[in-house]
Amino acid sequence: MKPLLEKLSQPVNGSFVLQKDIYPYYPTPWHYHPELELVLVVKSRGRRIVGDSMEEFSDGDLVFIGPNLPHAYRNHDIYYEGRKELAAEAIVIHFKREFLGDAFLSLPEINNIHKLFQQSVYGMQITGTLRYSIANRMEAMLSMRPTRRLFSLLEILDELSVSREYRLLASAGFVQNLQTGGKERLPQVYEFLMKHFREDVKLEDVAARANMTPQAFCRFFKARTRKTFTEFINELRIGYACKLLEEDQNNISEICFAAGYNNLSNFNRQFLRLKGSSPGKYRKSRLQGRQMDGRK
Repeated sequence: MKPLLEKLSQPVNGSFVLQKDIYPYYPTPWHYHPELELVLVVKSRGRRIVGDSMEEFSDGDLVFIGPNLPHAYRNHDIYYEGRKELAAEAIVIHFKREFLGDAFLSLPEINNIHKLFQQSVYGMQITGTLRYSIANRMEAMLSMRPTRRLFSLLEILDELSVSREYRLLASAGFVQNLQTGGKERLPQVYEFLMKHFREDVKLEDVAARANMTPQAFCRFFKARTRKTFTEFINELRIGYACKLLEEDQNNISEICFAAGYNNLSNFNRQFLRLKGSSPGKYRKSRLQGRQMDGRK
């Protein structure tokens, strides 16, 4: 499945777009666009795909996506059931590299931002205190007059360009393949796994969707994702189990089977390997952390 070229809304009386979106669930498919994009998840949960990176996202997730890098946000299944108490809110800024004119990136004062734009082709998850700083600034920008918005965006880009509080998302192999015009089979595989990871997923079935033999698919998948197929499925299942544990509405045995495991011992073993604690301790620490946040 090839990513779709999406035509984003164009700036009106400005050099970039700032918008707050509220949906029942995020509607965009696997897509790309020439604009750079800063996406703040205000309220929502699901799985984020950026290039060949596939991870859980939740409230406060902040990602900087470079030009023409395929990406998608898919909410958890519960969001598609029409529940009124759920919403997918985001603040998005998007702009072209030359949004301040062709000479902008050649200015010596902008050298760090120029390097930032080069890094953005991998996609960047913003972490640490910087994530909170930029999230607060993006919220404030919604009520600013146009000139202040522009200054604030430049301040955000400057902060990003000198910070180490980020991690790259897409692999070098994926980006190189993308830049040389190679065709990727991973999007179709990802789409299938996002929908079916809680089921008894057979390697043969997934390999067939990529039009490959199981042996060739295993080599291909490991080269692109740096994980085996089994490791990848376990990460999806444990990520989903973490969501259920934090919601605190089911016991651990129920969560084990809901996440796609048919053996509690294996579930506990995989959870400990990936999260460093038992499911019970994980739930307790998250609930205690939530209580601490409520007291602040």
